[in-house]
Amino acid sequence: MIFATNNQNKLKELQKIFNNQEILCLKDLNINIDIEETGNSFYENALIKAKTIYEITHIPTIADDSGLIFYEIPNYPGIYTNRIEIDAKKQGLTRNELLIKKGKELDDKRIKAICNLVYYDGKNIISSEGVMEGTITDKEYPGNGFGFDSIFRLNDGRIVSHITEDEKNKISHRYHASVKLKEKLQKKGLL
Repeated sequence: MIFATNNQNKLKELQKIFNNQEILCLKDLNINIDIEETGNSFYENALIKAKTIYEITHIPTIADDSGLIFYEIPNYPGIYTNRIEIDAKKQGLTRNELLIKKGKELDDKRIKAICNLVYYDGKNIISSEGVMEGTITDKEYPGNGFGFDSIFRLNDGRIVSHITEDEKNKISHRYHASVKLKEKLQKKGLL
């Protein structure tokens, strides 16, 4: 099976949840492709990626699309979470600094991280979604993790970058999506 990513952190998370079943990433197969995410949702973008990689390899593929959403601004940055990097650079900021700046402008600091995973094997399309809720921080809190872990305060007050990898893997949006997908694949006899 292939996980359509070159992000080793995402790959490790998925492999742990799938009990270290052999899951390859794009780098393992010498695939260097920039897939244009033209969908209107996390699900559509994940499906585009899964189908694209399957068509190249003919190996069952899992793809994800994930991002952050501010409750006060529906769909922001949403499916554009990774693409706002360009806006950030124009302002001399990192993506996380831009998100913190946006959070400071809002009355409602609540955010959620959403992950959609899609499995495609040329015939079956199986998807799942996971959500992690919290609030945007007022500054970065470096530590463990990656992405927006350093700016994500859980509802219990902990910063995601300050919890262990094992703790994160039990609560993250990707964890919830991965567990649901694994169960669906097992029920269909695909895993």
